[in-house]
Amino acid sequence: MRNIFIYLRKSRKDIEEEKKAAEIGDMYDTLERHRRQLLDLAKRNNFTILDILNEDVVSGEYISERPVMQRLLREVESRRVNAVLVMDLDRLGRGDMSDQGAIDRTFRLSGTKIITPSEVYDPESESWELVFGIKSLFAREELKTTNKRLMRGRRQSATEGRHIANRPPFGYKRDKHLKLYPDPDTAWIVKKIFELTLNGWGRKRIAIELQKLGIKSPMGKDSWGTATIRQILTNEVYIGKIVWGKQKNVKIDGKYVPKKLPQEKWVVNENSHEAIISEDLFENVQDVIKHRYNPSVPQDNELKNTLAGLLKCSICGMTMKYTKPPKRPNAYIHCQNVACQGKQRSATFPLVEERILEGLEQIVDDFKLNEDMFEKKKESNSLIFLKEKAINNKKQELKNLTTQKDNLHDLLEQGIYTVETFLDRQKSVGERIRKLENELSLLEEDLQKEIEQIKNYTEYVPAIKAAIEAYRKTENATKKNRLLKSILEKATFYRDETHKRQDEFVIQLYLKY
Repeated sequence: MRNIFIYLRKSRKDIEEEKKAAEIGDMYDTLERHRRQLLDLAKRNNFTILDILNEDVVSGEYISERPVMQRLLREVESRRVNAVLVMDLDRLGRGDMSDQGAIDRTFRLSGTKIITPSEVYDPESESWELVFGIKSLFAREELKTTNKRLMRGRRQSATEGRHIANRPPFGYKRDKHLKLYPDPDTAWIVKKIFELTLNGWGRKRIAIELQKLGIKSPMGKDSWGTATIRQILTNEVYIGKIVWGKQKNVKIDGKYVPKKLPQEKWVVNENSHEAIISEDLFENVQDVIKHRYNPSVPQDNELKNTLAGLLKCSICGMTMKYTKPPKRPNAYIHCQNVACQGKQRSATFPLVEERILEGLEQIVDDFKLNEDMFEKKKESNSLIFLKEKAINNKKQELKNLTTQKDNLHDLLEQGIYTVETFLDRQKSVGERIRKLENELSLLEEDLQKEIEQIKNYTEYVPAIKAAIEAYRKTENATKKNRLLKSILEKATFYRDETHKRQDEFVIQLYLKY
């Protein structure tokens, strides 16, 4: 009996057909129809169904945007199944040549068949490359045609003044015709942001003020980011315009990169909805943004911060910022997250740097004092014993579940179970097996870490000592940073309003062992 996966995915055409059917009162689910057809196909061929994978068309055009398809390819690559059942070949993907090549290679190298209700595609046959290539070519061309039709529809909607983004902009609501109208609860906030900017307020100050007032950000968060303020200040939607097509996403090396388009290609609809602010206020604010002072950037690009990438804010987790004012003798570090204003004070950089070195030296000293105790701990580590016992128990449980799953196949073959009942029971057992396998994997990973920790601890402490000695001997900031990164995962900093002395702050070190 062959092991197979069933893969289900709606096409845009399916969705259109469902909508047309709903208009005349004929309600149906395309995925359910396809599921029944493929289950019947599996039953006729006596396949063992390891799993049914569902993925909606809205998950994305490319494999990089489709987590279920990524999982399917990983499973196929691991040779867990002999075949994949799917309604049509193009359901697996109609992306670019790179995606088609990935699908081709994965199925061909693993020898996994693709089976549809009308065809069997065998990667080991001589005709595979020709048939797969032609089918993929037609699928891509159909996808291009569909995308062009969708783009024309979106462009037309923008021309008619409809807002076609996923969600309405902050300050507006949207009716069923995709027309915007001011939200009385938030429109005044937008107006206030523009007015404060015109009166000389910076984005950071505005963000802090909004947070103090308890006003939620557009994403529903308590804190506001300066980038969010800028997006509001530069959005023409607030003067009643719909502007579409400023940029498009271009796929480069498997990732989407936004590319700006020339202004003549934009779609602009004037007076498409009620404005929240006047055009004069908008233009004056754009002039303020354009002429606002921007600090200079160092020309030499030489690293100054020896703690770069290592020192984190203990409150929000962001990397602490290094600043060296021209009129101060020392640099200082501070958290640049507006949410930490009033919660996290700055500190003089040399004091923070020295505290970290002292902390590392203390670790070395503590190890020397407790070396005998550590040796005893290695000899009788109860935690390792408990984890080994738990692993053995889970392996036995996994063995029992595997036997239970095999019995389900026997019941299916004997006709005691229908395919539907078999799938329900098998799904339950399969989920328990997957959960158990994950738990077992995590336990084995933790056990290995415990063993490695004990094994490497005596080797790692001398490495810390050597790194500290080398750090104190060199003046090169880049070398110092590399030395710290060789032994530290990160360090966290905390200094609140109650810490008055310059050296009063808390540093927490996280070693790499």
